[in-house]
Order: sequence, then structure tokens, then C-alpha cells
Amino acid sequence: MDKRKISLKDLYDEKKRAQSVPPAKQMLNDLMEATGRSEVTVRQWIIGKFKPEPIICKIIADKLNIDPAYLFPEKEVPDGN
Repeated sequence: MDKRKISLKDLYDEKKRAQSVPPAKQMLNDLMEATGRSEVTVRQWIIGKFKPEPIICKIIADKLNIDPAYLFPEKEVPDGN
């Protein structure tokens, strides 16, 4: 059997192109595109570090088809019991 004649870089690029983007990464990319914000900013929204301004919340809700009231729930405070 003949071996392929391809550089390591070309093989890597070929593999990269063949892979579809994982759904979570695609959502991140979609939100970055829709809001014009960076990956770092979108990730901070996701983990709850920051909440975007109301107009951005509406853009995200529309993009994801989710009720905006549910996107960024308030953090629950333990009741101490």
C-alpha cells in the first residue's frame, strides 16, 4: 500500500477542517457574533460572573429563543438553615 505524501501541517489542517464545531463552541461563536462581544466576555456571562446590559440580554434571548427572564437567574442566597 502506498503511503500518503502530505506534510504534518497539511494533515493537521485537513483534520481541523473535517471536524465540525462542537455545539457548545458553536453557541459561543453565535453569541459572540450576535452581540459583538469577545469570547472572554461571553464566557463570563455563561459562568455568571457578569450579566450583560438589558439590550444585550434581549439579543441573546432572541438568538437562543429563550425567555430573557430565565437567561440570567439571580444567585440564590443560602437561608442559613
